Parts: sequence; C-alpha cells; structure tokens
Amino acid sequence: MIKKLGAILLVITLFSCSSSKPPMISEPMYDVLFGSEYGGASFQFYEIVSDEKEFNILLTDDMIKPYVKKEDIETCNFILVNMGEKKSGGYTLEVQKVEELADKVIVTLKEIEPKGVATMAVTKPCYVIKIKSKKPIEIR
Repeated sequence: MIKKLGAILLVITLFSCSSSKPPMISEPMYDVLFGSEYGGASFQFYEIVSDEKEFNILLTDDMIKPYVKKEDIETCNFILVNMGEKKSGGYTLEVQKVEELADKVIVTLKEIEPKGVATMAVTKPCYVIKIKSKKPIEIR
C-alpha cells in the first residue's frame, strides 16, 4: 500500500513538473504611430528612417514627436508614408504584413480607397510606422 501511494505521488509530481509552457504572446513587429488625412506631401513616396540624423528630424516635427522617444532609434526603424494628393477624404493605409527574415524585414502595405460617401476636399494622407527591428526594410 505504501509503495502504491509512493508511486502515485511520484507520477503526480512528475506531471506537475512537466516542461510544457503556456503559449507565448508575441508582440507585433510594428506600430502605426501616426496617421492623418492632412500634412503629407503632394506626391506619393515613402522614406525609411534608420539613422540618428534622420531620426532627429522626426523628433522636431510637432505632429510626430509625441509618438516617438529619443531611445527608439537604438532598436527600431521608421517608415514615413506619404500617399500623395487625393481628391477626397477617406483614404487610409493598411499594414497587411510585417515579416522578419534573417537578413531583413519585409513590410507589405496596401492603400485603401474610401467606401461610400467621403469628404469632398483635397487631402494628403500620411503615416508613420514604427518597425521594431534594426534590420534593413523592404517595402512591398
């Protein structure tokens, strides 16, 4: 009886000390820090900000500086996206996928056109995206 009880306690102890871990909750590779229908450039372009000199320019922009910290440049890159001049409001940008590879980060972006009635005014949408990696960025 004592041997049986000892065996049962041993089995319970082994199962309670198993090496299974709870699932990891992964943090997204990016944050959209800023998006606005106004304030962008008249033409469509994006710029990758990865060095301190360019980053310091972001820190002086009144629209962007509330969303970035000086130490971010040590661990992150940033993408400035200007969607160009649009004839109405309602245009947005969607980050479809951010994939980190061994040598780079691939960012897939998609322009979303307005659905239904939109503001009938010229807009210049722009976005700032923080990529949580210092690897080179490829935009698709």
